[in-house]
Amino acid sequence: MDYPGHLSEDFQLADGTQCRIRPIRANDLALHTDFVHHLSPATGFARLLSPRIPEEPELRRMTDVDYEHELALIALAQEADGKVHEVGVARYVRGDTPETFDTAEFAIVIADAWQHRGLAEKLMRRLIAAAEQAGVKRLADITLYDNRGMLALARKLGFKAQRDPGDPNVTRLRLDLRGDSGRA
Repeated sequence: MDYPGHLSEDFQLADGTQCRIRPIRANDLALHTDFVHHLSPATGFARLLSPRIPEEPELRRMTDVDYEHELALIALAQEADGKVHEVGVARYVRGDTPETFDTAEFAIVIADAWQHRGLAEKLMRRLIAAAEQAGVKRLADITLYDNRGMLALARKLGFKAQRDPGDPNVTRLRLDLRGDSGRA
């Protein structure tokens, strides 16, 4: 599938900061590596549910995506050093069998200095709309039971949250999609 450039969008945060959302590309490896390596240990742990830091082969896989089966949207902004940096990423990955292709796992992580500025909601709304357009019927994943920011965002976006009976440390998140582009 060709690069989905039509999903790119320039926007302004409530504080006036100009940002751009666009699908990730394979040549974003250095940009994405820098982003991941500058996450705080707490933010990295909340995203991966472990203290590990992804290494180059995994980071390469995160940037060289098959757009038919997955999508990663990155948020870019010019920071104080004058350079454009990745400041957030939201992604979904569809199941790889006919029975699971309609469901996609999702994830989001925002750079520490960019949290609580409306970026996560903007990225997730864009990801949800793109998933619907791609025919995904459900977004689902887990988060730590005490990840209040993610739980509040998920509820605001209409996700159902349920503690996992098999693992009290995580909460399952699920959003049924309409499969069209009608969601706001």
